Amino acid sequence: MESHFHLLEPLLPRVRKPLQYVGGEVGSVVKPWGEDVTTVRWALMYPDAYEVGLPNQGLQILYEVLNKQPDTIAERSYAVLPDLEALLREHGVPQLTVDSHRPVAAFDVLGVSFATELGYTNLLTALDLSGIPLHAENRDDHHPVVLAGGHAAFNPEPVADFIDAAVLGDGEEIVTAVTEVVRAWKRDGRPGGREELLARLASGGGVYVPRFYDVTYAADATLATVRPNRAGVPERVHKHTVANLDAWPYPAKPLVPLAETVHERYSVEIFRGCTRGCRFCQAGMIYRPVRERSPEAIEEAVESSVRCGGFDEVSLTSLSTADYSAIQPLVKQVMPK
Repeated sequence: MESHFHLLEPLLPRVRKPLQYVGGEVGSVVKPWGEDVTTVRWALMYPDAYEVGLPNQGLQILYEVLNKQPDTIAERSYAVLPDLEALLREHGVPQLTVDSHRPVAAFDVLGVSFATELGYTNLLTALDLSGIPLHAENRDDHHPVVLAGGHAAFNPEPVADFIDAAVLGDGEEIVTAVTEVVRAWKRDGRPGGREELLARLASGGGVYVPRFYDVTYAADATLATVRPNRAGVPERVHKHTVANLDAWPYPAKPLVPLAETVHERYSVEIFRGCTRGCRFCQAGMIYRPVRERSPEAIEEAVESSVRCGGFDEVSLTSLSTADYSAIQPLVKQVMPK
C-alpha cells in the first residue's frame, strides 16, 4: 500500500493549517507495509483536530504499545478541518494517516478513541471520507473493523449502528489481545469472513460487538436489557483494568508536534482513577480502582521523555494529582531534574 501524499500535497497550500497533515514528528513511527499475511495493521484515530488529538496520552500509549509488537503496524489519523475536508471531497482523496499517508480504509482495524461524545460525528465524517460504509451492517470483508474505546465508549449504544465493536476501560492489554485474534484469523485464511472475526473477538467477553446483542429500552428511553442473540457470546462484557502501571511505562518516546497543540509539554500519568468518588465525575467513576505509578517510575519517565523529546515543561497528570500519596517528595525529587 503506497503513500497517497502525492495526492494530498497539492491541496495543502490551500488550507489554513497544513503542517498538521504532513507527519514526520519526532517520536513518530513509519513501518513498511509488507505483504506478510500475519501482519496486523491499525489506524488509530482521535476524532478531533490534530492540535487536540496529538497530545492525547491514551492514543500515544496505544501507538507505542502496538508499534513495539513484531508484525504489527500502527499509524495515526485525526479529524480534518472543514477547509481540507471540502478539498478532499472535491478531488476524491480519502481520509489518510499522518504517518505514511496511507488510506484509513486499507487497514485491518480502525481504532477510535472517544474522549467525549462530541467525537461521534467526527467519526462519521472520517468514515464517509474513507469510503467505509457508515452502518456496520453494510461493511464487508474488505473494510476495517471499526473498534471504539475511551471514556465515551463506556456506553457505546449511541454509536452502536456505526461501530463494529467496543472495548471498555484501559487499552494497553486489550489492544495486544485484539491484535492476536486478528492475526490468527488472517493466518487461518480469514475463515467465515468478517462475521467469524467479530465472533472470535466477542467470545472472550473482552470486546462488545453490538450486532451480537439485542438491546431494548424502557418507556423513558433508558436502557432496559442487553441480551446476546448468538451462541458463544457471553452475557456480560467486562471492563479492562491495568493493575500495575509500572509495567506499562508508555509513552516512553513522546510525540513532539510540528504544529501548535493545546498541550506544549510532556505529560506523565502518576496514577489512574480517583479516591474522591464524586458522582458527577465520569472518569472518576469508570476508572476505578485507584492505581499509583511508583515515584521511581515517574522520575525515570520524566528524565527519558525530556531527553527524547526536548520538552522544557512536564505535567504530572491524573484526575486529582494532589491526592497522590507521595506528591510532596515526588515534586521535590523531580523539580531539580
